Amino acid sequence: MAQHHLHTDVIPGTVHLVDLAGNLRVKHQEGGDKEIVLLPQPTSEYDDPLNWSRRRKLVSATLCLVAVFSADIMTTLLSAALLNIETDTGIPLATLNQGVGVQYLMFGWSNLFWQPLGLNIGRRPTLLIGALGMLACSVWTSYVTSSGEWYANRFLIGVFYGPIETLIEVCISDVFFAHDRGFWVGMYCWMLFGIPFLGAVPAGFVAENLGWQWIQFIASIISAGCILAMFFLLEETMFYRPPVQEEAMDVDQDASSTDDQTGSTTPIPASGGDVVDEKRGGAAVKSPMRAELGEIGSHRKSFLEKLKFWGARRPGQPNNFVRSVWMPFALLQFPVVAFSGLLVGSILSWFNVTNGTIALVLAAPPYNFSTEMIGVMFIAPFIGCTIGCLFAGVSANRFAVWMARKRGGIFEPEYRLWMAAVPVILHPAGCILFGVGAHHGVHWVGLAFGLAFIVGTFPIGSAIAINYIIDSYKEVSGDGLVTMICIRNSMGFGFSYAVTPWIQASGVQNTYIAIGFIGMFFWALCFLFIAIGKKTRKNTAKNFWAMVEKHGLTAH
Repeated sequence: MAQHHLHTDVIPGTVHLVDLAGNLRVKHQEGGDKEIVLLPQPTSEYDDPLNWSRRRKLVSATLCLVAVFSADIMTTLLSAALLNIETDTGIPLATLNQGVGVQYLMFGWSNLFWQPLGLNIGRRPTLLIGALGMLACSVWTSYVTSSGEWYANRFLIGVFYGPIETLIEVCISDVFFAHDRGFWVGMYCWMLFGIPFLGAVPAGFVAENLGWQWIQFIASIISAGCILAMFFLLEETMFYRPPVQEEAMDVDQDASSTDDQTGSTTPIPASGGDVVDEKRGGAAVKSPMRAELGEIGSHRKSFLEKLKFWGARRPGQPNNFVRSVWMPFALLQFPVVAFSGLLVGSILSWFNVTNGTIALVLAAPPYNFSTEMIGVMFIAPFIGCTIGCLFAGVSANRFAVWMARKRGGIFEPEYRLWMAAVPVILHPAGCILFGVGAHHGVHWVGLAFGLAFIVGTFPIGSAIAINYIIDSYKEVSGDGLVTMICIRNSMGFGFSYAVTPWIQASGVQNTYIAIGFIGMFFWALCFLFIAIGKKTRKNTAKNFWAMVEKHGLTAH
């Protein structure tokens, strides 16, 4: 495929989302708000995931959530039974928490292999291979009797979990447009953080009445059914589409003059792949990329074709496996990617701290909760996670569209960062309620509210970070998510490794006061990027588009 020179002064992520004047010759949303521009613009091919029917998209999204559910119940439900495992096997609690830290570390770093695999051979086979590996390790977990086995088990199950961390977000962006992607990313975050807490409720009863081993046996049986459903119903969403830089709106006032209403200085794609050049009186100009590719066919896959583990690659699609292995490190030069990693890294750190301390606090005086009641207590963080998910998935989307309308239809990725106004208050409040409250023996209801406040911020921050990367640098979003997850899980590993010694040295009260203020710092970074985010994208535009052109990168 011939190279096409890209405009290096186009600011990545700045796009025309709302067609206020109604004069853009592009595809718009068919139902509801017809002013919404479809981003990215779909092709004319029937099997383009962006063209799928609503039912087909819902099935795809639901099965992606089923994949997350299956993976979570196999890897995270032992939190309520850590003390039981310690008593039964003699493995120290500190070692159990450190093994969980190793697991979370591999959740991220294993994607240096899984993500290139998923981006190049297909999402479906990668997710299914990872799921089968987790299933085998999940059964093995019930037979672990020593510290060495525990570390090995957590290491391998963490490796096979990897695709869930970054490939599900890619599947969502494959299928949904920018204006409705936020809801499904929110649902993904809800499943990712909510299931470990909700699942701990029955896990506590299972551990108390059947033994902690049956937590993994039952989880494995349920997951086997989920994997079967994924095999027969999960479709491949990988679809190679050429880069269409014309979707970006260059609003750099210093680079060139802009339209008074929209600020557009670059051509806008027309519905047939042509572009409307405002500088030529609105005349349609043939897109060079579309002219080269020609019209796309409308072949419909049969059911058997959808079950194949191969054949997802399209003619002309470059094989970027090796490039995808090192690309996550190269993307550290973009402040947006590094910031997103730090934000979700702090969230996973607090997730590991709460998971590692709930049983420790509630089993001790004055609460003296049984394993069953410790499990019931996990309902509180689940409720908090659910409310946070609804806020992140629904409010963030509506707010972003509202902001775009107020700014002449132009969407900036930083609009979603305003959602941090809620967690910057809830996080420290929750830490004080739980940590300080536990130290002073307040009623357990106070601890429940504290946990709900802390965990309610998790899906908000994760949705902010994931969408920020996809919105800002969609051509490298799959690799950027790996960068983000590697930073996140490295931070989470450090905190899970240190949580037990930290609490032993400082006590629950001082530990939670510390993470309350540290958390406020990370949330406050959102407001810093509201101020400087667009400037950093503008300053890195030249390097970004040069990278896109050099490696033939496309929006996945």
